[in-house]
Amino acid sequence: MAIDPDPSKLETTLTLRDGRRARVRSIRPADAAMDGAFFAGLSEQSRYMRFMQHLPGLTPLLVQQFTQIDETREMALIALDDASGDEAIVGIARYIAETGQEGESAEFAIVIADARQGHGLGRALMELLIDGARRCGLRTLVGSILAVNAPMRALAAAVGFTLDVDLDDARHLIATLDLAPS
Repeated sequence: MAIDPDPSKLETTLTLRDGRRARVRSIRPADAAMDGAFFAGLSEQSRYMRFMQHLPGLTPLLVQQFTQIDETREMALIALDDASGDEAIVGIARYIAETGQEGESAEFAIVIADARQGHGLGRALMELLIDGARRCGLRTLVGSILAVNAPMRALAAAVGFTLDVDLDDARHLIATLDLAPS
């Protein structure tokens, strides 16, 4: 798997545990329609686990924010499947460097299409995201996870995040990964 250090040029193909393949690349503004379709295809539970609230749809402003990123402080990777003949997003992983913490810490988020969960796509995207954050000089990745989200807790722990109860809201865990070279 060759990864270009410029996140805008990132492109690789993953082979998952079930043998299916997914092409991974950075998100682009032209992906707005695919991003909206991906969100619409998520189950209510997957939407809730990702956004931590009931979100019936993405506003045009959210789609714009999700697809028109500032590559100096953000990375957004999409996993694409074209098995049906039409390319479709099946997973998204992103980080955004926190305001006032540029060069230090970034907040991450990840969501996988319901039908693709449990086959290694989330872990593969998270590993690519971690690698990208390290290459960009970030020191820490942090994310908020709902305590009831057992698959995300397991994924975070498997790739080295520490999990602590959010002292402001016990329904959430704070996942933290030190990105210092091991």
